[in-house]
Amino acid sequence: MSEADSTQETQHAQHAQGSQGGVQSVARALDLLETLADADTAMPLADIADRAKLSAPTAHRLLKTLQQRGYVHQGPDRQYSLGPGLIRLGQQATPRLALQAQSVLADLEQTAEETANLAVLDGDLVAYIAQVPSRHRMRMFTEVGRRVLPHASGVGKAMLSVLPDRDITALIRRTGLPQYTP
Repeated sequence: MSEADSTQETQHAQHAQGSQGGVQSVARALDLLETLADADTAMPLADIADRAKLSAPTAHRLLKTLQQRGYVHQGPDRQYSLGPGLIRLGQQATPRLALQAQSVLADLEQTAEETANLAVLDGDLVAYIAQVPSRHRMRMFTEVGRRVLPHASGVGKAMLSVLPDRDITALIRRTGLPQYTP
């Protein structure tokens, strides 16, 4: 099972547990967007529905609505990918927080003389939302927007270090500790 598949299953389990009191169709549409975001390439309807644990007709209706709004694109090969409408949403959310943190990150990079990252715990994943790269030729590089399991990054391990033991244990039960390096 790939990291994306494992992540997707974890997210769907969380949504199934936390869907009470929410709008099911919105949760399902977001599951579809997250499925496409985790894919390395465009996907056919059947694969999307399978990964999102939805029936093909339900997935198709939701994808058509998302396509009409520009959040999903369907190519001539009938495969789906994320659409340009999501760019505007992402551009509005990330910079606000990143802008507020930029001067702190710059000071941290200056003091440590190393790359400074800002990341948040987003569900079971660490999401990088801002970065000031080191000026050294040899430096750590992580793409802003990347999402990883907490045990697989330094910033994630720092986050885990301040969580209560019960939260760490629950997270590990949900995600496991997949090995990414030999």
